[in-house]
Amino acid sequence: MRMELDKGLQKKAVRYGSLLKAYRTQGGLGIGAVAGGIMLLILGIMLAAFTALIDSFLGIIIFLVLGVPGLSLCFVGNAKHKKRVDTYIDFFQQDTGYSAQEIQQADQELMRPDAVKIGSKIDDGRKQVVYIITEHYFLSVWAVKGCYLRKLDDIVAAFYSNEIPGNGGYRQSLFIITRQDTKKPGVKNPYTGKQYLGFENGMLRMQRDCKNVSLEVIHEMVKRAPHIITSQYISVKGIKYNLLSMDNWQEDWARILEE
Repeated sequence: MRMELDKGLQKKAVRYGSLLKAYRTQGGLGIGAVAGGIMLLILGIMLAAFTALIDSFLGIIIFLVLGVPGLSLCFVGNAKHKKRVDTYIDFFQQDTGYSAQEIQQADQELMRPDAVKIGSKIDDGRKQVVYIITEHYFLSVWAVKGCYLRKLDDIVAAFYSNEIPGNGGYRQSLFIITRQDTKKPGVKNPYTGKQYLGFENGMLRMQRDCKNVSLEVIHEMVKRAPHIITSQYISVKGIKYNLLSMDNWQEDWARILEE
């Protein structure tokens, strides 16, 4: 279903002039370190204050043992988080292989009001944007890492599947395969022994509306990039392929994309 970004994220995007940078403020080791440092600092202060009523010297010792490391952890975590946010362009360049100019172009399109935002109710009941489609780019929200960004022109296949083997049985997801993926060595699926590669966002795996959300996303993608394959099962020159289960990933895709 179509929805808007939560207000907190909107404010950050406006503040930075960048939605990609705003997403990099979410998650990461720096945030975890700051949270742990604050808890340790509070615990140190409380125990030190209580102990000081009995023995002031012992109270100081407890604060030095707990409070000071907690404070240090806050400083270190904050520095790591600031670096994570400030180097967001470097992160997306490394992840995508795109130039800084292309990352900035993507950001400009993501900030436009006509960027299509599609999401669902996540586990805790909150509505959350999971995918964003612009004129030239596709974004899959993966806040802890910093989002999965690809050009629509680079995507060769986007399809919904509920036939992905995994722990506890089959799972469902929107599966994305890019030209870059087809040129990499395939990954052996331990459940089927076949080769596969691509990206799937785990946020919707357990959601009842995963299929509807996925089909809505695919519809928006194909409107802008008609070349995208939208089925897991295809037939090319009389040869049938299962895009999630191939014997020879790179060779098979070379034949599929042969012009």
